Amino acid sequence: MARMIPLLDEERLRAMVSRAEARFYAVCRDQLPNDFLVIYSANWLYRDGRGRVNEGEADFTLVSPTLGILAVEVKGGGVHFDPAVGAWHSIDRNGRSNPIKDPFRQASSERHALLDQIAGHANWRQFGGERFTLGHAVVFPDIHDAVPLLGPDRQRDIVGVNADLGDVSDWVRRVMRFWHQPIDAPLGVRGVRVIEGILCNPIDVRPVLRATVDQAEAHRVRLTANQAKVLRVIGGRRRAVVSGGAGTGKTLLAVEKAKQLADQGLNVLLLCYNRPLANFLAQGLRDTPRIQAQSYHQLCDQRARLAAQAGRDVLAEATQAYPGTGEKLLFDLQLPFALALSAEVLQEGFDAVVVDEAQDFSDEYWLGVEMLLSDQERGHFYIFIDQNQALYSRIAALPIEDEPFRLTMNCRNTAPIHEAAYRFYRGDAIDSPELQGPPITWISHDKDADQADAVARRVHQWINVEGIEAQDVAVLVTKRPKAFYYSLLQQRADAGKVRLAIEMHNQRSSVLLDTVARFKGLESQAVVLWLGDEVLDEELWETVYVGITRGKTLLTVVGTQRSLQTVKEYVCG
Repeated sequence: MARMIPLLDEERLRAMVSRAEARFYAVCRDQLPNDFLVIYSANWLYRDGRGRVNEGEADFTLVSPTLGILAVEVKGGGVHFDPAVGAWHSIDRNGRSNPIKDPFRQASSERHALLDQIAGHANWRQFGGERFTLGHAVVFPDIHDAVPLLGPDRQRDIVGVNADLGDVSDWVRRVMRFWHQPIDAPLGVRGVRVIEGILCNPIDVRPVLRATVDQAEAHRVRLTANQAKVLRVIGGRRRAVVSGGAGTGKTLLAVEKAKQLADQGLNVLLLCYNRPLANFLAQGLRDTPRIQAQSYHQLCDQRARLAAQAGRDVLAEATQAYPGTGEKLLFDLQLPFALALSAEVLQEGFDAVVVDEAQDFSDEYWLGVEMLLSDQERGHFYIFIDQNQALYSRIAALPIEDEPFRLTMNCRNTAPIHEAAYRFYRGDAIDSPELQGPPITWISHDKDADQADAVARRVHQWINVEGIEAQDVAVLVTKRPKAFYYSLLQQRADAGKVRLAIEMHNQRSSVLLDTVARFKGLESQAVVLWLGDEVLDEELWETVYVGITRGKTLLTVVGTQRSLQTVKEYVCG
């Protein structure tokens, strides 16, 4: 009896929509030898011949220590193929015809996706596996005659019909003989275990970058199936872009990718735009010495100082190239140019660079970043981006031209918060989370003092009545000037004996008071978003999107009647 993943009992098999897949599952389970591993309904990402990223699902993946690996596509009912137009149709029991994808092309794509993931995975390289037999086949359990289905790319050896299921072990051996090459080596028992680990093991990462609800929160976060697929596939690529909306786990994946590379003995630079996020990442990764986590401008400043110590003032040269003063000129042009110049002086580079928040990087940033790779041809370079979160208006052409791998599930926010935030999102569809939660609270007052009172009351309610820890609450301000509104709230917090940490993160027993822009990439269990009319007047919808998505479970929005009415019109459609 083969080992099945997942293991389905008879009740679950009877409940399957595809009777053909249920039947093939049962015959594999009952007839294949016990050294076989059979994986049902595995998901893949792969690139087609044009370099486009596609998502597919292998009906069955059969792994044998002696024969190799076989991707099997199963099609129930009758089928019809029109060679004149290359069209395939399924025929149900009532004789109705429906167009379907070419099952042989599907199976072939699944085979290539398997090779992509296995051969490129670090575990396979460490195992030192040799070339193995890898094939694909299509099974039609309800068809008795295979001859009408055959063609140049549809040899009888890779087609299974009803009669073949009487002895599926013999059929699998025949298929694998067709695919076997003289240079192929058996996987062996260890090889099967390695492949099982690559294709089936869940990916668990410690939440080093969450605003922790409790210091004792040490449970692990299981990535969604979609995230796990992306992380596995990019594991075999030296350069990749990962795209996703707020809450889809980009930063979580960026950290995990950096840790995987460090575990391989590589020196890794983990880079982001926001200083508070960089500090948080550095704190969480302080026990991982091979990873250097910094904000972009922290890195620029550090490299400029090191170059000066080596005898070359690259910042002075950058200032000569871009004369003038002011923070914008310094941050946008002078420091980026100084970073690029530092590569001419400093020999120290990185084996891998991982960039989070790439939407806030401009064209001027990327040259210096790429030059940090010790080997610019074969160095590892990964970019994580949300095109909808570009608060700093610096959207640039990315240095990696491949189509991005996309994350499609929000795994941070509750459904009410997700539904509100994604009204402001422009991009690929992001699935709503299954986690339900309380509705968003909207509080409108037209006077600043009344708004500050409302913010203070909400914070007091959460902490002193509902038992939320102070460090799990954040008040995010979009109003300007921020210092004035900080002061308004500080006065009320002092009166209510609530301790505020103004732009100081991870302070125990303190409520964080900060701006939305500075809090990008971070999250909190409970958020008060203090909205200013500036957002409406300047149409800063990205700020609203980012602000709303910072709250994991509880969200209250405070502002003028005008601002809240406008935002709620977006949210409610």
